[in-house]
Amino acid sequence: MEQSILPIHFGNLQGKHQINSDSLLTFVEAYKEIAEFFGLFVDIQISVPEEGGWKANLIFAASLTGLNPLAALLTGETVDDWGKKGHTYIVQEINKFITQKAANTSEDFPKECIKQKNKIYHQFQNDDCIDTFRLGDFHPIPRNSFHLYIRELPDDECLYLGETNITVHSPDWKGKRSWRGKIEIIEDKESAFDFDKDMTGKFWETVKLDRLPLHTTDVMRVQLINRPASKVKYLVVRVLSYNRKEIDSPIGEEDICKFATINIQTGIVKSPPQSTFRF
Repeated sequence: MEQSILPIHFGNLQGKHQINSDSLLTFVEAYKEIAEFFGLFVDIQISVPEEGGWKANLIFAASLTGLNPLAALLTGETVDDWGKKGHTYIVQEINKFITQKAANTSEDFPKECIKQKNKIYHQFQNDDCIDTFRLGDFHPIPRNSFHLYIRELPDDECLYLGETNITVHSPDWKGKRSWRGKIEIIEDKESAFDFDKDMTGKFWETVKLDRLPLHTTDVMRVQLINRPASKVKYLVVRVLSYNRKEIDSPIGEEDICKFATINIQTGIVKSPPQSTFRF
Protein backbone atom coordinates (compact mmCIF):
# COMPACT_ATOMS: atom_id res chain seq x y z
CA MET A 1 0.00 0.00 0.00
CA GLU A 2 1.22 3.50 -0.87
CA GLN A 3 1.01 6.34 1.62
CA SER A 4 -0.59 9.68 0.80
CA ILE A 5 -1.06 12.89 2.77
CA LEU A 6 -4.23 14.91 2.26
CA PRO A 7 -4.50 18.33 3.98
CA ILE A 8 -7.94 19.17 5.35
CA HIS A 9 -8.92 22.49 6.90
CA PHE A 10 -12.09 23.54 8.71
CA GLY A 11 -12.04 27.32 9.11
CA ASN A 12 -13.64 29.04 12.10
CA LEU A 13 -14.10 32.83 12.12
CA GLN A 14 -14.65 32.83 15.89
CA GLY A 15 -11.08 31.60 16.36
CA LYS A 16 -12.13 28.30 17.94
CA HIS A 17 -9.75 25.42 17.30
CA GLN A 18 -12.44 22.74 17.34
CA ILE A 19 -15.03 20.93 15.24
CA ASN A 20 -17.84 18.56 16.07
CA SER A 21 -16.37 15.06 16.32
CA ASP A 22 -19.14 13.70 14.08
CA SER A 23 -18.05 16.05 11.28
CA LEU A 24 -14.61 14.47 11.05
CA LEU A 25 -15.91 10.92 11.50
CA THR A 26 -18.64 11.43 8.89
CA PHE A 27 -16.12 12.84 6.42
CA VAL A 28 -13.65 9.97 6.92
CA GLU A 29 -16.27 7.23 6.58
CA ALA A 30 -17.90 8.86 3.55
CA TYR A 31 -14.50 9.41 1.91
CA LYS A 32 -13.68 5.71 2.29
CA GLU A 33 -17.02 4.71 0.71
CA ILE A 34 -16.54 7.08 -2.23
CA ALA A 35 -12.94 5.90 -2.71
CA GLU A 36 -14.16 2.32 -3.00
CA PHE A 37 -16.31 3.29 -6.01
CA PHE A 38 -13.20 4.77 -7.63
CA GLY A 39 -11.39 1.46 -7.10
CA LEU A 40 -9.31 2.53 -4.10
CA PHE A 41 -9.14 1.13 -0.57
CA VAL A 42 -7.93 3.68 1.97
CA ASP A 43 -7.01 3.29 5.64
CA ILE A 44 -7.09 6.82 7.08
CA GLN A 45 -5.23 8.23 10.09
CA ILE A 46 -5.47 11.79 11.36
CA SER A 47 -2.42 13.84 12.31
CA VAL A 48 -2.26 16.29 15.22
CA PRO A 49 -4.31 19.40 14.28
CA GLU A 50 -2.65 22.78 13.84
CA GLU A 51 -3.75 26.31 14.64
CA GLY A 52 -5.98 28.25 12.30
CA GLY A 53 -9.48 26.88 12.72
CA TRP A 54 -9.09 23.09 12.69
CA LYS A 55 -6.35 22.06 10.27
CA ALA A 56 -4.76 18.61 9.95
CA ASN A 57 -3.37 16.10 7.51
CA LEU A 58 -5.21 12.91 6.70
CA ILE A 59 -2.51 10.27 6.32
CA PHE A 60 -3.73 7.20 4.53
CA ALA A 61 -2.42 4.03 2.99
CA ALA A 62 -4.04 3.45 -0.39
CA SER A 63 -4.22 0.36 -2.57
CA LEU A 64 -6.08 -0.35 -5.80
CA THR A 65 -8.94 -2.84 -5.46
CA GLY A 66 -9.76 -2.92 -9.16
CA LEU A 67 -10.48 0.01 -11.45
CA ASN A 68 -14.13 0.87 -11.95
CA PRO A 69 -14.88 1.32 -15.69
CA LEU A 70 -17.79 3.66 -14.93
CA ALA A 71 -15.65 5.87 -12.70
CA ALA A 72 -13.00 6.06 -15.41
CA LEU A 73 -15.61 6.94 -18.02
CA LEU A 74 -17.09 9.70 -15.85
CA THR A 75 -13.66 11.33 -15.57
CA GLY A 76 -13.07 11.18 -19.33
CA GLU A 77 -10.39 8.49 -19.12
CA THR A 78 -10.06 4.89 -20.22
CA VAL A 79 -9.43 2.19 -17.62
CA ASP A 80 -5.95 1.57 -19.07
CA ASP A 81 -4.99 5.26 -19.01
CA TRP A 82 -6.33 5.67 -15.51
CA GLY A 83 -4.50 2.59 -14.25
CA LYS A 84 -1.18 3.90 -15.56
CA LYS A 85 -1.60 7.16 -13.64
CA GLY A 86 -1.85 5.30 -10.34
CA HIS A 87 -3.50 5.98 -7.00
CA THR A 88 -2.29 9.60 -6.68
CA TYR A 89 -4.33 10.57 -9.73
CA ILE A 90 -7.36 8.65 -8.43
CA VAL A 91 -7.16 10.45 -5.07
CA GLN A 92 -7.20 13.76 -6.94
CA GLU A 93 -10.32 12.66 -8.85
CA ILE A 94 -12.01 11.68 -5.59
CA ASN A 95 -11.21 15.09 -4.13
CA LYS A 96 -12.50 16.77 -7.28
CA PHE A 97 -15.80 14.90 -6.96
CA ILE A 98 -16.21 15.86 -3.29
CA THR A 99 -15.43 19.55 -3.91
CA GLN A 100 -17.51 19.88 -7.09
CA LYS A 101 -20.89 21.62 -6.94
CA ALA A 102 -23.86 19.31 -7.41
CA ALA A 103 -24.93 21.16 -10.56
CA ASN A 104 -21.55 20.43 -12.18
CA THR A 105 -21.42 16.73 -11.24
CA SER A 106 -22.47 14.12 -13.75
CA GLU A 107 -25.87 12.61 -13.05
CA ASP A 108 -24.42 9.22 -13.98
CA PHE A 109 -22.61 8.91 -10.65
CA PRO A 110 -24.20 6.12 -8.58
CA LYS A 111 -26.71 7.13 -5.91
CA GLU A 112 -24.50 5.70 -3.17
CA CYS A 113 -21.67 8.09 -4.10
CA ILE A 114 -24.04 11.06 -4.13
CA LYS A 115 -25.51 9.97 -0.77
CA GLN A 116 -22.08 9.83 0.84
CA LYS A 117 -21.23 13.30 -0.48
CA ASN A 118 -24.60 14.58 0.76
CA LYS A 119 -23.84 13.17 4.22
CA ILE A 120 -20.63 15.19 4.36
CA TYR A 121 -22.24 18.53 3.57
CA HIS A 122 -25.39 17.91 5.62
CA GLN A 123 -23.13 17.26 8.61
CA PHE A 124 -21.04 20.36 7.92
CA GLN A 125 -24.25 22.41 7.87
CA ASN A 126 -25.12 21.01 11.31
CA ASP A 127 -21.74 21.94 12.78
CA ASP A 128 -21.69 25.52 14.08
CA CYS A 129 -17.89 25.39 14.40
CA ILE A 130 -17.32 25.17 10.63
CA ASP A 131 -17.28 28.38 8.57
CA THR A 132 -15.28 27.03 5.62
CA PHE A 133 -14.10 23.65 4.37
CA ARG A 134 -10.96 23.10 2.32
CA LEU A 135 -9.74 19.78 0.93
CA GLY A 136 -6.23 19.43 -0.48
CA ASP A 137 -5.34 22.16 -2.96
CA PHE A 138 -8.94 22.92 -3.95
CA HIS A 139 -10.51 26.29 -3.16
CA PRO A 140 -12.11 26.75 0.27
CA ILE A 141 -15.88 26.26 0.34
CA PRO A 142 -17.73 28.77 2.55
CA ARG A 143 -20.52 27.68 4.87
CA ASN A 144 -23.18 29.59 2.95
CA SER A 145 -22.36 27.49 -0.14
CA PHE A 146 -22.55 24.01 1.47
CA HIS A 147 -26.08 23.56 0.11
CA LEU A 148 -24.75 23.86 -3.45
CA TYR A 149 -22.84 20.60 -2.99
CA ILE A 150 -25.90 18.57 -1.96
CA ARG A 151 -27.96 16.92 -4.66
CA GLU A 152 -31.54 16.08 -3.77
CA LEU A 153 -32.23 12.47 -4.67
CA PRO A 154 -35.60 10.90 -5.44
CA ASP A 155 -37.06 8.89 -2.61
CA ASP A 156 -35.65 5.39 -2.31
CA GLU A 157 -38.21 2.63 -2.31
CA CYS A 158 -37.77 0.57 0.81
CA LEU A 159 -39.74 -2.51 1.74
CA TYR A 160 -40.33 -4.01 5.15
CA LEU A 161 -39.86 -7.77 4.73
CA GLY A 162 -41.14 -8.78 8.16
CA GLU A 163 -39.55 -11.26 10.55
CA THR A 164 -37.07 -13.82 9.27
CA ASN A 165 -34.19 -16.04 10.36
CA ILE A 166 -30.63 -15.36 9.27
CA THR A 167 -27.96 -18.05 9.45
CA VAL A 168 -24.84 -16.01 10.12
CA HIS A 169 -21.78 -17.14 8.15
CA SER A 170 -19.45 -14.16 8.50
CA PRO A 171 -20.18 -11.71 11.35
CA ASP A 172 -18.25 -8.52 11.95
CA TRP A 173 -18.29 -7.88 15.67
CA LYS A 174 -16.06 -4.83 15.37
CA GLY A 175 -18.41 -2.99 13.00
CA LYS A 176 -15.93 -2.36 10.16
CA ARG A 177 -17.89 -4.02 7.34
CA SER A 178 -21.24 -5.64 6.62
CA TRP A 179 -22.21 -9.07 7.92
CA ARG A 180 -22.95 -12.02 5.60
CA GLY A 181 -25.34 -14.89 5.93
CA LYS A 182 -28.27 -16.84 4.50
CA ILE A 183 -31.48 -14.84 4.85
CA GLU A 184 -34.35 -17.32 5.08
CA ILE A 185 -37.02 -15.07 3.55
CA ILE A 186 -34.85 -14.41 0.48
CA GLU A 187 -34.20 -18.10 -0.22
CA ASP A 188 -31.15 -17.59 -2.38
CA LYS A 189 -27.41 -17.30 -1.99
CA GLU A 190 -25.60 -15.68 0.91
CA SER A 191 -26.35 -11.96 1.27
CA ALA A 192 -24.72 -8.99 2.99
CA PHE A 193 -26.66 -7.15 5.68
CA ASP A 194 -26.17 -4.29 8.14
CA PHE A 195 -27.72 -3.23 11.44
CA ASP A 196 -29.33 -0.01 12.51
CA LYS A 197 -27.26 0.40 15.66
CA ASP A 198 -29.86 2.55 17.46
CA MET A 199 -32.78 0.19 16.88
CA THR A 200 -30.73 -2.95 17.65
CA GLY A 201 -29.04 -1.56 20.76
CA LYS A 202 -30.04 -4.41 23.07
CA PHE A 203 -28.33 -6.91 20.77
CA TRP A 204 -25.02 -5.03 20.96
CA GLU A 205 -25.35 -4.76 24.72
CA THR A 206 -25.84 -8.54 24.94
CA VAL A 207 -22.96 -9.80 22.81
CA LYS A 208 -19.40 -9.72 24.10
CA LEU A 209 -17.01 -8.32 21.53
CA ASP A 210 -13.71 -9.81 22.64
CA ARG A 211 -13.76 -13.56 22.00
CA LEU A 212 -16.16 -14.14 19.14
CA PRO A 213 -15.43 -16.27 16.02
CA LEU A 214 -14.99 -14.88 12.51
CA HIS A 215 -17.16 -17.61 10.98
CA THR A 216 -20.29 -19.12 12.51
CA THR A 217 -23.50 -21.02 11.83
CA ASP A 218 -25.37 -19.00 14.44
CA VAL A 219 -29.03 -18.19 13.81
CA MET A 220 -30.69 -14.88 14.59
CA ARG A 221 -34.35 -13.92 14.35
CA VAL A 222 -34.68 -10.38 13.01
CA GLN A 223 -36.97 -7.75 11.55
CA LEU A 224 -35.62 -6.82 8.13
CA ILE A 225 -35.86 -3.97 5.61
CA ASN A 226 -34.88 -4.15 1.94
CA ARG A 227 -33.18 -1.01 0.56
CA PRO A 228 -32.72 -1.64 -3.21
CA ALA A 229 -30.70 1.52 -3.88
CA SER A 230 -28.20 1.00 -1.06
CA LYS A 231 -24.83 -0.70 -1.33
CA VAL A 232 -25.88 -3.17 1.39
CA LYS A 233 -29.49 -3.88 0.51
CA TYR A 234 -30.67 -5.51 3.74
CA LEU A 235 -30.96 -3.67 7.05
CA VAL A 236 -31.73 -5.37 10.37
CA VAL A 237 -33.85 -3.00 12.45
CA ARG A 238 -34.38 -5.35 15.39
CA VAL A 239 -32.71 -8.54 16.63
CA LEU A 240 -35.43 -10.56 18.35
CA SER A 241 -33.30 -13.56 19.33
CA TYR A 242 -29.81 -14.96 18.85
CA ASN A 243 -29.25 -18.73 19.03
CA ARG A 244 -32.71 -19.00 20.63
CA LYS A 245 -31.82 -16.50 23.35
CA GLU A 246 -34.43 -13.77 23.46
CA ILE A 247 -32.92 -10.33 22.86
CA ASP A 248 -35.68 -7.78 22.25
CA SER A 249 -39.37 -7.28 21.48
CA PRO A 250 -40.66 -6.57 17.94
CA ILE A 251 -41.25 -3.07 16.57
CA GLY A 252 -44.66 -2.29 15.06
CA GLU A 253 -44.78 -2.29 11.26
CA GLU A 254 -46.10 1.28 11.11
CA ASP A 255 -43.20 2.53 13.22
CA ILE A 256 -40.70 0.58 11.10
CA CYS A 257 -41.97 2.06 7.83
CA LYS A 258 -41.97 5.56 9.30
CA PHE A 259 -38.43 5.06 10.63
CA ALA A 260 -37.14 3.67 7.32
CA THR A 261 -38.62 6.48 5.24
CA ILE A 262 -37.09 9.20 7.41
CA ASN A 263 -33.62 7.68 7.36
CA ILE A 264 -33.47 6.77 3.70
CA GLN A 265 -34.92 10.01 2.37
CA THR A 266 -32.82 12.49 4.31
CA GLY A 267 -29.46 10.78 4.78
CA ILE A 268 -28.79 13.40 7.46
CA VAL A 269 -26.35 12.52 10.23
CA LYS A 270 -27.52 13.92 13.55
CA SER A 271 -24.72 15.32 15.65
CA PRO A 272 -24.74 16.33 19.31
CA PRO A 273 -23.21 19.85 19.44
CA GLN A 274 -21.34 19.17 22.67
CA SER A 275 -19.17 16.45 21.11
CA THR A 276 -16.09 18.18 19.71
CA PHE A 277 -12.45 17.74 18.81
CA ARG A 278 -10.32 20.41 20.48
CA PHE A 279 -6.65 21.25 20.86
